[in-house]
Amino acid sequence: MIVAFAVLMVMSCNNEKKDTVATTSTDIKDVAKVAATDGKSVELTTADVPQPVSVSFSKKYPKAERVAWMQYEPIENDNMKMDEKYYYVHFNSDGNDYTSWYDNYGEWVKTSTKLVNNSGLPDAVNNTIKTQYPGYEIEEASKENDKDMDMYEVK
Repeated sequence: MIVAFAVLMVMSCNNEKKDTVATTSTDIKDVAKVAATDGKSVELTTADVPQPVSVSFSKKYPKAERVAWMQYEPIENDNMKMDEKYYYVHFNSDGNDYTSWYDNYGEWVKTSTKLVNNSGLPDAVNNTIKTQYPGYEIEEASKENDKDMDMYEVK
């Protein structure tokens, strides 16, 4: 089962950007399973967020609501610069819940969202699941995008 999941993760990466989001709102806390689990996270007020970070976020997501900020200090196995702090924000926009990451300088790193059902997955991912994993059902799926690609995590 773990091997099948790993193979699916590798095969589900898509280098062509496509806007695909959840079709209904989910709980914000569920969205950020990709958020900090091992490093140190500290809840922040909006006033505590550095100005370059909050300005970058406001420009990228002007319709954001229910905004909750966290500061994250990475650990060694995060593949992040150890001497920097990062910020992630849980929010809702246009009825969908997201988590976005920013570096200390306000540069957007990535955004993730939980997909409510597999209709939000690209055809290539759905077809791969159907052909390589017949009989499997999608329990949950999420989309993560950064500057280089969109990735889909399917359980």
